[in-house]
Amino acid sequence: MAFIFFNIFVAALIATSIAPLMPIFQEKFGISIFLSSFIPVLNTIGSITFSFVSSFLINKIGIKRLNIISYGFVFFSLVSLAFFKSLEMSLFSFFLLGAGNSILFTTSTTLLTHLENPKFGFLHGFFGLGGILSPIIISMLLRFNISYRFLYILYSLLVILLFIWNFLKEIPFLQRETTVTKTIFKPIFLISILSFLVYAGSEISTVTWASNLFLSFGYSKEKASLFLGIFWFLFTLSRFMMEFFLKLFNERKLISLFSVFSALFLLFTLLFKMYFFFFLFGFSMGCIFPLIQRRANMSLQKEEVGFLNGVTYATTGIGSLLFVSLMGYISNYSISSMFVLPVFGLLVVAIIQLKG
Repeated sequence: MAFIFFNIFVAALIATSIAPLMPIFQEKFGISIFLSSFIPVLNTIGSITFSFVSSFLINKIGIKRLNIISYGFVFFSLVSLAFFKSLEMSLFSFFLLGAGNSILFTTSTTLLTHLENPKFGFLHGFFGLGGILSPIIISMLLRFNISYRFLYILYSLLVILLFIWNFLKEIPFLQRETTVTKTIFKPIFLISILSFLVYAGSEISTVTWASNLFLSFGYSKEKASLFLGIFWFLFTLSRFMMEFFLKLFNERKLISLFSVFSALFLLFTLLFKMYFFFFLFGFSMGCIFPLIQRRANMSLQKEEVGFLNGVTYATTGIGSLLFVSLMGYISNYSISSMFVLPVFGLLVVAIIQLKG
């Protein structure tokens, strides 16, 4: 499992470094906030595209070879970002970065599913650790006036380490064909994909616009940043506790309970303008995605989970684009009102899982 968790951790470090570096990219390339938005958009498009591609390739060429493709994409992107100064080349690199990371998420999740007693909470917990550490590392580099290019060189060395580990490690070749039409019409597949779409949209959009919400409440930028940091800590802690929660209830009940509590705590945050409820919201949300993923992966045949996981990560990208864009439009009228969308989305997840 160490190989799987380290893959996810490195991918998370790389993926979550983009947001805190956005002001640096705007300054270095001399571009506006609007133009810089093409960076996360192209990264997400790369992720969506190659999540679908990997869902079809994983049973044909195997996890080991697909990992090599992923490492190649990510390594090329990191080296380009470290040494080339062209905006066009950088945008292409962010597209490939999203592509490579999405493949790695798909292969790691699929490999975990084939292990005995797969710990999905730990898998996503290590992603959360990467998300916590990346802004800390970046803030230290900025404090000591070290270029972001050094960070990408460091990340490229980690990718080389993963490539060597992948080469030396025995990974089963899961070449078992599955009929796509047979899989996509299974109720558990449809329920899970719809849940992923709505949940990911609710989670990512809330985090994206949370700082604006707290600023509208009258808190400072520093306080808003601190609240997000505490949110991520509790969010990640919850994921590491998932195995304990599973001893109390099954996946379906936990998903519904946590979704309802998350919706209520976010609603209380809006009504009472208290950050304490936002922290409870973060803890409640932490387990939802890995629980949905665990339920889906354990319910399908082994030859079907590779396709499922590829479609899963593509769906999360689509959901985040839809929700973030729609909430951004609603913000023209009211900051608080835009968060009604994720409240509604989380309740939809609870209903879908209860009915399924």
